[in-house]
Formats: sequence, C-alpha cells, structure tokens
Amino acid sequence: MSLEQLIETIRREAEKEIEEIINSAEKEAKELIKKAKEEGRKEAKKIEAKGEKEAKRAREKIIAAAKREARMEITNAKEEIIQKCMEEIRKKLQEMSGRKYRKIVEELIESAKREMEDFYIIATREEDKKIAEKMGVEVKTMRKGIGGIIAKSKDGSKEMDLTFDSMLERKEEEIRIAIAKKLFEEHDN
Repeated sequence: MSLEQLIETIRREAEKEIEEIINSAEKEAKELIKKAKEEGRKEAKKIEAKGEKEAKRAREKIIAAAKREARMEITNAKEEIIQKCMEEIRKKLQEMSGRKYRKIVEELIESAKREMEDFYIIATREEDKKIAEKMGVEVKTMRKGIGGIIAKSKDGSKEMDLTFDSMLERKEEEIRIAIAKKLFEEHDN
C-alpha cells in the first residue's frame, strides 16, 4: 500500500468517523430538542393551569364581592322602605282626629285611672285637654308630640308615658319586623 493509499484510507476513515460523530450529534441534538419541547409543553401546561386557577380565584372573588355589594344594596333599599313606612305611620298617627282619636285618648286616660288614683296629665294636643276635662282629669301642661298623653301621679311616684311617640319607640322593633314580613317575606322566597 502506498503512502497515498494510506492517506486516502485515513481520510475516508476520518470522514466516516466525522460523519458518524455528526450523525450522533444530530441525533442527540434532536433528542435534546424533543425533550426540551416536551419540557416546555409541560411547563406551559403548568403555567396555564396555574393561570386558570388564579383567574378562577379572581373571578370567584369578584363574584363574591359583587354578591355582597348587591346584598348590601338590597338591605339598604329595604331599610329605606321600612323607614318610609315608619314615617308614614307617624304621619297617620299625627293626622288622626275626630271620634277615632277621641276614643283612643279616652282609653289611655281610663288606663291611667286603673293604675293611679290621683293624677294629672300632660297633653300633646289641644284635643287631649278637651277630652281630659270632659272626663274630669286635670291637664297641667302641654308637650310637643304626635298625640297621646303622659299621666303623672300628683305625689310624683308614678308616670305613664302613653304618647304615640313613646309607644312607637317601645314597639319600633316589632313594627319594623311586621313591616319587613309584610313587604319582603313573599319576595325573598
């Protein structure tokens, strides 16, 4: 074998080896790229899933906040309606007159007579004075109010506040509950 043939054989062997190295490197590179792509897809899915969870949580928070706000607005609207009803009750009591009012004041004075022997009243309306005088009860003074009387024993030991204002105040919670039941119970179900 001549030197040229030997160099040619070495060159061919070197080319063959280089080609094998290149093929192996390409194969390894393809494998690495394939693995990297797979890892990338997995990571992207994880990020997407995490993003979806965070979006779902954010959506749930927004919905919960909106529901709370809606409930608050409904509660405020109901409270406003109840307040208007209470104002209307006060107005109706204040406007009450004639036989109906006289009968109520007479019953209040009779109630005071059953509780106290010697008493006088504080009136909230001119009408109260007239009714009390017809019933033989002394009226000492006037007081601002929407109606009704205050009965006081002359010795100062007892007092009965039978004014509409006071009765409304004492029964306010019951009245508010009754109004709420009447107006809202059937709509809330």
